[in-house]
Amino acid sequence: MKKKVLIILVFAIVIVCVIPSKKSISYTETIEASDFVTAKFLTNQNNWHKWWPGTKINDRQFRYNDLEFKTIKFTNGGAELSIQKDKLYLNCTVNYLAANEGEVKVIWDITKESGAAFPPILDNFKLTGIEKQITEIANHLKLFLQNEKNAYGYKIYLKAAQDTVLITSTTLLSTYPSTPYVYNIITDLRKQVTASGAKETNYPMMNATKIGEEQYQVSVAVPINKKIIPSAKTAINYIPKGGNLLVADVKGGSNTVKDALAQIKIYMKDHRLISPAMPFESLITDRSVEKDTSKWITQIYYPIF
Repeated sequence: MKKKVLIILVFAIVIVCVIPSKKSISYTETIEASDFVTAKFLTNQNNWHKWWPGTKINDRQFRYNDLEFKTIKFTNGGAELSIQKDKLYLNCTVNYLAANEGEVKVIWDITKESGAAFPPILDNFKLTGIEKQITEIANHLKLFLQNEKNAYGYKIYLKAAQDTVLITSTTLLSTYPSTPYVYNIITDLRKQVTASGAKETNYPMMNATKIGEEQYQVSVAVPINKKIIPSAKTAINYIPKGGNLLVADVKGGSNTVKDALAQIKIYMKDHRLISPAMPFESLITDRSVEKDTSKWITQIYYPIF
């Protein structure tokens, strides 16, 4: 019996001496996203719940499976957290670094609170499970950031221009154009189209650009199937057929459309894109009929190189 106990004791000592103790966990994920978008969701406490794959306990605490995370502080480059698994307490930092163009590296570093090495058997076993879960969280963040609708708030995609001829009216206003004003112009344009024997090929369009403290340049257009002779107050414009357009599908009123335009500009900056012409809104919902702005459907078209 004593011999068996001695063998077990020696075996345990050998394990403690031979099996290395983990001092830390480090995991790096390369993500196809801009540093601006990454910072938006990683360094802002109010945005963590939008991408977190587990449960939000409160504004500072999150759970993933059997791990409990608590945000300690946020920095310009990431966040500092604490992690608890049973009676094991860990420090965690998650930071991002700009990598190649349009890429970032997100680095997760985990250490024991005391900074000492982890006991080799039980804690090493626990750390293997923690490392797996950290990998799962990091992969979820990657998929979230690489989904453009999550990153920018809208689905943004590329489309080739089809409507090449536009009859357009451009005016200057001291305020943002009202819905009745826009549709009065659309009505006049449609009358010209009909009188000229042409046909409308798509939804009417508009652009309202602020060009001064109290002035807007307002362009309203109707896509048509052929060139016609415009009136004195209108003009014929062209969009190169097959030209590249960034498109965003938007549901909501004018403020939502303005926000979408701002997000497309950020998208263009992130992807090093240049626009040769002004963007325009395709008014899919007839706003003169539908009074509930939350039901308005608009497609934003942004010409790009």
